[in-house]
Amino acid sequence: MAEKPAVTAHGYCTNTAPVLGTIRTVNAKNTGPKFFHLHGRRYGACPCGKEVSLTDRDNLRRHKPPQE
Repeated sequence: MAEKPAVTAHGYCTNTAPVLGTIRTVNAKNTGPKFFHLHGRRYGACPCGKEVSLTDRDNLRRHKPPQE
């Protein structure tokens, strides 16, 4: 796997592009109204090792890398 991206002074990952081929869409249609907000949400993996939801422009949302 590639190098881990840099981290800002506040502890957030600086990477915004998901790893190619890791974008997936959650199908929560049959989970009921409690979890319906998850239906259709898109997720992608970051090189830091975390799976994060995507913005409308297919960029990763701001996130902190996993603790080691």
